[in-house]
Amino acid sequence: MGFSPDETNGTPYLDSEYRFLGMWWAAAGVLLWWSLRAPQRRAVVTRALLGVMALGGVARLLGIAMTGLPPVPFRVSMAVELLVIPALLVWHRRAYPVVRPAAT
Repeated sequence: MGFSPDETNGTPYLDSEYRFLGMWWAAAGVLLWWSLRAPQRRAVVTRALLGVMALGGVARLLGIAMTGLPPVPFRVSMAVELLVIPALLVWHRRAYPVVRPAAT
């Protein structure tokens, strides 16, 4: 999904940040996929990733308060981060309780 220069102001700073964050989220997606292949054993990783995603939504809210509404794709992302991700986090916690190893 590309954006026109008007939507990013065409600055090298924003272009660099956009590309970095795209790669960051791609890596988080791969790590999330890996953690979901063994949900019980890797529950902490899954929850950490989901928590970071939810905090990203909070950061977007702060950005709206400071600078105004972003383009529509980012508003949709924020809605997912603030509504869907926390619901997934709650469900995951109930479905896969963390098993602590027995003390020796």
